Amino acid sequence: HHNPLRATPARFRAMLAAFSEAQCLGAFLATTGSGLSGLAATRERSGKPASTSFIIREVMAAGCTVSWVSGLFNFTDVAKVRMQAASLEGCQELASMSFRGTVAKICKEEGLRGLVLPGIVASLLRDLSYSGLSIGMYPSVKHYLFGQGNSADIGFVKKFLTGMVTGSLFSGFVNPTDLVKIRVQAEAGRIGESGLLDTGLRRGHPPRHANSLHAFVNVGQAEGLAGLYRGCTATMARAALGRGAQLSCYDHSKFMLKQHCGMQEGVPLHCVGSFLSGIAFATASAPADVVKTRLMADTAGQYKGSLDCLRTLLRVDGPTALFRGWSPSTIRMAPHFTIVGVLMEQVRLIVGVGYFAA
Repeated sequence: HHNPLRATPARFRAMLAAFSEAQCLGAFLATTGSGLSGLAATRERSGKPASTSFIIREVMAAGCTVSWVSGLFNFTDVAKVRMQAASLEGCQELASMSFRGTVAKICKEEGLRGLVLPGIVASLLRDLSYSGLSIGMYPSVKHYLFGQGNSADIGFVKKFLTGMVTGSLFSGFVNPTDLVKIRVQAEAGRIGESGLLDTGLRRGHPPRHANSLHAFVNVGQAEGLAGLYRGCTATMARAALGRGAQLSCYDHSKFMLKQHCGMQEGVPLHCVGSFLSGIAFATASAPADVVKTRLMADTAGQYKGSLDCLRTLLRVDGPTALFRGWSPSTIRMAPHFTIVGVLMEQVRLIVGVGYFAA
């Protein structure tokens, strides 16, 4: 069983380990910021819809907006992963804590950095690639599959299918970044003077990763490509259902509100559409999300795969377990998608590609 990632030079790993998560974050923001300014400066040359230049702009507009906003909400993920992975690490006191309690505990023990920074760069890279492609490619894929002129509406089901296609197609980017994000967040904590972790789920152990990029290399070396794609079926299912629900709901609610409520393209319309699409995403993807987090945080190998995990969950915890974490998820998704929707529409105008699926 040959692992091509094992041969990563030690010097490269040492170089990555020298950076903190905060420095990696700075580099990411500088790169995406300058990329977007470049596109804004050349917006007259955006080309025709569905041309390569146009699609690149759509992808960048979606990717940059979603990743920046996700960065602001990363703390909810840090807390969510602690809550969902706590029972695996045998921390029963944490497993039964509320979302607010978990956030307060992390803040008290590790300060704001401990709440904001863990896994943030993995999270940003994931949204830049995956959200950029799955949201940015949606109008072109919809046009390609159902070739609709602007006059006729293709209906909700076809929009849902388009979202499922872009969602699952590009979810290959998600798996390694998600896995790394969940690993980094599950082992996050304050490092004491002894060099061991003082707080968090892995108290008393040495930290394995210096930052998200270092974690990519470590996990890749230790577990190979197969390890980076652990839980891939659950990820694809979550991506397909979530994106299908989110994009079709956004696209269709914009259409319905313009048609029946006389609303025009603008911030109020984008707010309502995005808010609804956030609730749709959280609800449609909840079962797959629970399975995915369980699988990815499970380093002991309790589950054989997605279906085995699903069966065990249903047998041991009953069907309500599939919607565990729905409220923190919705609390995160609805405002998150609202901000993303409104901002993305503005960024699309700035880079010269017009309103989304208008």
